[in-house]
Amino acid sequence: MKALLFILVFITPSILSAEIYKTIDENGRVIFTDKPTAQSQAVEVDTNANNADGLSESSYSKADEINSNKRTKQKSVVMYSTSWCGVCKNARSYLQSNGIKFKEYDIEKNTNAHSKYKKLGGKGVPLITVGKNKMSGFSASRLEAMLE
Repeated sequence: MKALLFILVFITPSILSAEIYKTIDENGRVIFTDKPTAQSQAVEVDTNANNADGLSESSYSKADEINSNKRTKQKSVVMYSTSWCGVCKNARSYLQSNGIKFKEYDIEKNTNAHSKYKKLGGKGVPLITVGKNKMSGFSASRLEAMLE
């Protein structure tokens, strides 16, 4: 019983206070370690259990910040859609989950949007424009190429 008490009092706190570091290697892979690396982009991870995913905002690396900046300086993204369209729902979800700012117009509820959609040659939804480029339907890889 004394051994168990010893473990609980002296060893458990040191295990629970271990530090975790997040590093992104040259290939873009995320690596978690218990020691900081020589790379300047190693960031200590806040393992606060009160946070939904265990990572605080300060734990994001410089590479995450750079990717975020690419999104904020993006070309104008507009999606012409309808409320019942499943592909529109998938496109909307992709845009939102990847932090891509966009404007969406329901062509059945907005006559001005419907007119613009027709001028763009729209024949199906979604119709997504990125700057002067347009895409009928939705493809994540095509959208990413249009954003570059």
